[in-house]
This record gives sequence, C-alpha cells and structure tokens, in this order.
Amino acid sequence: MPEVLYHPLWRRVAQRGLVTILLSLAAVAAIEGVSSLALMIRDARRAAPTRPKSNFRQAAYDSTIGWVGLPNLSIPNNFGPGLSLTTTADGMRIHRPVMPQLFPGERRAICSGDSFTYGSGVSDGETFCAVIEHEIPGLVTLNMAQRGFGIDQAYLWYRRDGSRYSHQLHLFAFIWNDFERMTLRSFWGYSKPILRLKDGRLVTENVPVPPWAGTRETSASSSVLAESRLVQLVQRLAGPSESAQLRRVETQIWDVAEAVFHDLARLNRQRGSVLVLVYLPAPSDLLPGPYDARRKKLADFSKRSGISLIDLTPEIRQLPADTLDWFFITPNALPVGGSAGHYTAAGHRWVATRLAEHLRAIPAAAAALPAPEGATR
Repeated sequence: MPEVLYHPLWRRVAQRGLVTILLSLAAVAAIEGVSSLALMIRDARRAAPTRPKSNFRQAAYDSTIGWVGLPNLSIPNNFGPGLSLTTTADGMRIHRPVMPQLFPGERRAICSGDSFTYGSGVSDGETFCAVIEHEIPGLVTLNMAQRGFGIDQAYLWYRRDGSRYSHQLHLFAFIWNDFERMTLRSFWGYSKPILRLKDGRLVTENVPVPPWAGTRETSASSSVLAESRLVQLVQRLAGPSESAQLRRVETQIWDVAEAVFHDLARLNRQRGSVLVLVYLPAPSDLLPGPYDARRKKLADFSKRSGISLIDLTPEIRQLPADTLDWFFITPNALPVGGSAGHYTAAGHRWVATRLAEHLRAIPAAAAALPAPEGATR
C-alpha cells in the first residue's frame, strides 16, 4: 500500500487536490473581500443623509471652549419623532424653562459632561439629568453637557459660565474616553483648547481656538473605511496594544485630570456647591478590561482627595444581558442617527435612579439635596 501512495498518479492527484483547496480558499477570500467592499459602498451611501445628526449640527464656535450649544433652540424632532432638543440663551440643554431664582425648598444641580450626559438620541426630559428630578423631589437640574466634550472642555465651560446659575450640587460626569480627548487639539475636525500643567498650574493652550466656518462634517467614506476588515487588521498588527495605548495616554493627562478635579472642587466651594464626580459606564465597560485600572486610579484619587466619586460600572455589570440590551442605542435594535452606543431612555432612567441612591448615601451631597417632605434642616 505505501508503494501505491508514492505512485506518480497519486502524487498528481494529491497535487491537484491541494491546488483545488488553495483555489477554493482564494475564491472565498475574494468573495469576502468583494462583499466587504459592497457593504462599505452601501454604508457610505446610507451614511451620507444622516451625517449632520452625528456631528455638531447644533453647536456654535467658541474661541475659548471650542464649541458650545447653539442658543435658544427648540427642535421638536431633533433625534427622531418626539425626541426634542431645547436650549437656553447660553446654549445649555433644558427640559423646561430655567428660572433665575429657586423657589423655597428647591435646590439645583448642574450636570456637566459629554454626549452621554447631554443625552444624544433621547428627548430633553429623558436624560438622566432631567429624570433625577423625579427621583429627588425639590431638586431642579440644568444640563451643562455637550457632545464631543472631554474632561477639559466640560471643566472650562463650567469654570467660565457655571456661576451664572445658582446651584448647590455639581455632577461632573464622564466616560472612559473623555480622558483620551484631553490629548487632542481637535475632534471630528473641530479645533479645541488643550490643558497643560506648568509649574503646578493649569494653563490653556491652542486659544483662541482656530475658528471654523459653519458645520464641518467628516466624510462618511472615511468613517466607513475605518470599518473595513483590512484597515482593522493593519491597525491591530501595526498599532500598540490597548493596554500600551492606555498607559501612553495616561502619562500625558492623568496629572492634568487630577488638577482639573481639584480646581473643580475649589470652584464649587466658592459657589456654595458640592462636587461629585460620576463615572458613567459605556458599552466598553460592560466586561472587565484595561480601563478597570483607570477606574481604580479614580477610586484611589477620590479617597486621597476627599472628592466624592460615583462609579456605576460594578452595578451595571450585575445586570442580566437581556436587560442591558434595552439600555444602549444600537443600529439594529433602536437606530437613532449619530447616537449608537449611547443610553436609551431606559438607560438614562437606570442611571438617574442609581445616582439618586448614591447621592443620598454621601453626607456632603445629601446635605446639598432638598430636605425630604416633612423634614427640616
């Protein structure tokens, strides 16, 4: 039998079989490549009409912040039917008119942050900043967040304009990549300021921020290209690991971030307010990963500095997967232009409920809240 296997006829059959297998694999790869290209072209065509919603269509150029919200907006169907967007004369998002003075017994909380706090994809009254009013009677809120903000821009806007509204509580919220944004001089083609530490003091660079004319949108084709398997493969092979990139970024910005938090605490004390840092879990936080090290550093900083921190990540990880499916906007389950990955209305309600419970458990924050009905201070 072994002699038969080495017969020239069998060798030719084996060679032909190998060639057939290789050709089949090449054909499958070619079909996969053509399919990927076809899907890229389709997605580029579909993306073009929705690009304005994914960028800063409702933003105005600001020479010191980079951009802020357009003032006095009232768009009933901004994110979709019934998903409204309303702003104050200062460009801050609201769910009802803002009164200059508080009624007896009322307290106000300002919510700073990025698009997760701003509420991309939900209506004015569905953001956690608005919903928390129902969880804490007597508390009124003002949403001072903006899409695309990092920790730096949220801080700079509050530092400049936060004193215009009397408040007793400041919820300074952020997600994991708001730290990364602190290293950037522009975001989605929009120039922004950048913070540095010099001689232990925070200084702002890239100001006045280079102006931009109108609404600048990134190309849909470039964002679709980033989804190609070839580009992703090259990036993964050539680029640093996620952990290495995290360490590189944190060597640039961690000391700056801590200085920002310290200055926010100082500003709040001056304004008669209590600062609470809030780490909001994004889809990247649902499973353990490299950003858990950053969350630990935040917890350690909170203990050292005495600045309160609420991290909702451990609690959201305890929820069943079928519940989490309703907490985040996805292109398939709940398509909302430019808002994939953000909280749904249900997600915002969960955040508001958890925040209210945590705030009541923090003595300084609880003292800043309205007194429960029937109680006196």
